[in-house]
Amino acid sequence: MISSIPNFFCCITKHCRNKVMLKNESNYVVKYEAYIYRGASVGKIDTAIGAGGFNGKTALEIIQSEGLKPEVGRIAKKSTVHVTCGYGGKIAIRYYMIGLHTDYTDEFRNFQVLDVVNFTQPDQDEKVEAGDWRQEERERKAREEERKRKAEEEEAKRTAEEEEAKRKEEEVKRNIKRKCSTTVPRMCSASDTPKRQCPYCGDWYCNYHHHVNNGLTGGGHYCNGKTQFKG
Repeated sequence: MISSIPNFFCCITKHCRNKVMLKNESNYVVKYEAYIYRGASVGKIDTAIGAGGFNGKTALEIIQSEGLKPEVGRIAKKSTVHVTCGYGGKIAIRYYMIGLHTDYTDEFRNFQVLDVVNFTQPDQDEKVEAGDWRQEERERKAREEERKRKAEEEEAKRTAEEEEAKRKEEEVKRNIKRKCSTTVPRMCSASDTPKRQCPYCGDWYCNYHHHVNNGLTGGGHYCNGKTQFKG
């Protein structure tokens, strides 16, 4: 979907000898990044992109390590733009077609002044391939979002459990510090045991005095609660 006509301007006129023409022949708006450089100073970029063993991602890593900033632009359907790259300079271009791709393609190409770069209309196979890639990308993002959602749920559950455990621990500590409401404290359970509240009178008692026993024998407490105890 990207091609070129090298040295298109055979007559090197003043207005075009430091430019590369980008021509969009497709029915898509093209977004591009053009990295301008000189082959002599960063020849490894030229070598990397020109070698068959390097893909676009590897070339981009090399370009970024050189600290080159891209010129970013868009080319409307059936339109042309020019990139000025200096006399004798070169540019590395990557692109994506808005509506066909969801991000820049791995295709990374080198061009130089006087070239015409053509973004051609993709054929049906390329559209199907791009559509399959978009579907895979959507599925990948959906899986990532699902993993993220589950991780957030697990984190929220763990946080809630920790907070509940902390609340219970603090409640136990508070109840240990409470004093038993009995009038016969010499029979109380150990002081480090939590006190429990009587559901009828609302007073707090140790384990020995917690149950209601209005007979006053065998432990428990005499309950004056508003709710009448039966038993």
